[in-house]
Amino acid sequence: MKFGNISHVILLGGSRCTAELALYIKQSGILRFDLFTAPRQLSDIIYPSGLTFEGYLRQNEIEYIVTEDINLCDSFLNSITENSLAIGLGEAWSFKPEVITLFEGRLIDLMGIRLPQYRGGAHYTWQILRGNKIGACNLQVINDEMIQGVFDSGEIIKFKEYLFPNEARIPDDYFAFATSQEILFIKEFIDEISAGHHFHTFKLQENFSMYFPRLHTLKNAFIDWQWDSLDIEKFVCAFDDPYAGVSTQINGKMVRIKKARFETNDGPFHPFQCGLIYKIYQGNLYVSTRQGTIILSEVNDTSGNAVIHELRTGDRFFTPQEWIENGLTTKIEY
Repeated sequence: MKFGNISHVILLGGSRCTAELALYIKQSGILRFDLFTAPRQLSDIIYPSGLTFEGYLRQNEIEYIVTEDINLCDSFLNSITENSLAIGLGEAWSFKPEVITLFEGRLIDLMGIRLPQYRGGAHYTWQILRGNKIGACNLQVINDEMIQGVFDSGEIIKFKEYLFPNEARIPDDYFAFATSQEILFIKEFIDEISAGHHFHTFKLQENFSMYFPRLHTLKNAFIDWQWDSLDIEKFVCAFDDPYAGVSTQINGKMVRIKKARFETNDGPFHPFQCGLIYKIYQGNLYVSTRQGTIILSEVNDTSGNAVIHELRTGDRFFTPQEWIENGLTTKIEY
């Protein structure tokens, strides 16, 4: 596939990748561009410093247009020409068939997951649960069969796989590293477009397809202290920052835990001991599990306030079976 004489790029989204790509195109001057975003994305924090998407754009004097529905936005529709290429980068909208038709194959989307293995949602949470450290970047043509967050079926224009570092343990780690890879990937694509590069497209191999549904930490993430120790560690890590943490109960109150590490130095424990805090050392809780110890360094109440200092040896973490079953059966729809 060759995109022809592309002189205009339309950026659609509100992510760090959207922001940095906009600045890259602006500074390079290689293409004319427009940026469209949704109202709810302006306040999204895109850097650990607390800098928001809108703050970044204003700081770098990048012009943008805000629209609730891209399909009804005249500024967007009137900007489309035969020389326009639109790139979705975490966009908040789904595109109507008549809008897709206007682009004649020049409306594409960046997907930061392995396709078709991780269709659905909560991609990094599911990867951490499975111990999977393979990341990927895909650029695919948007078609009217696609359902945002459910089903991706467009032809792949450009593809890259990479490995998350061993020290990546929680979603924040995955997000940060993936973003760095995606920015390099999409900048390379822009350079290729401006150079008139020819792209060999390919279809997704449906026999490799896997679907994992969207999750809501407060509704789905309830820990079972009878699980294998490594599964407990993965579960806590999978819902760690930027999420609220997995839920359980101690002293009759719901709490949410983060920052877990599995160790075997003190040996295995009987199932009856699972969940017991048997040691507190340097501010960390040592909790007995089947194959060893889960060391916790963060416990919060449901308002996000730290309560780890209130806990004592002999206290027991316990999750009612009803909570666990509700977490397993609750479906998240948007």
